[in-house]
Order: sequence, then C-alpha cells, then structure tokens
Amino acid sequence: MIETIELNKLSQFKELKKGDLVVVQWHRDVSKNKRARTRFEPYAVVENKEVYTEIILQKSMNVYFNYSMFLDGQSNVKAIILVSAN
Repeated sequence: MIETIELNKLSQFKELKKGDLVVVQWHRDVSKNKRARTRFEPYAVVENKEVYTEIILQKSMNVYFNYSMFLDGQSNVKAIILVSAN
C-alpha cells in the first residue's frame, strides 16, 4: 500500500534521509533537465543538510530547497509530499 504524508513540520524535514521519495510542487517552474521545466516532480532525496536546513534533491540541475524558508512561507516550494510503501 502506498502512503503519502504532507510535510509541514520541522521534525518531519529533519527525519528525511537519502533515498526518501518526495513529490514537490513548485510555485514557479524549475529545471527538470536541460530542455524541460516543471511545476511537479518526484525526487529521491540526495542529502539532508540539517546544519543549513537544506534538502538536496538533484545535484546535476542544482535542485534544492531550504525547509526553514518553506515553513516560513518564503520558498519556491509550494507543497512537498513524502511517498512510502508499506
């Protein structure tokens, strides 16, 4: 069964780890690859930099977000959902 959790608390972001699957809705289009842009995209978390409150989603296109800014309503991320299978 697939379980989804909308992330909206600091503790939830701190628990994210490499390989977790998240689906991100962006306020503005972001690069999907060198030719395409998107507002919705699934990502496997590359790294959780707790010291900087950043989640690295893709290194090749430099896709990341600061979850402190997201929680304060100042991020390009509109919503983020954690997807897992039980």
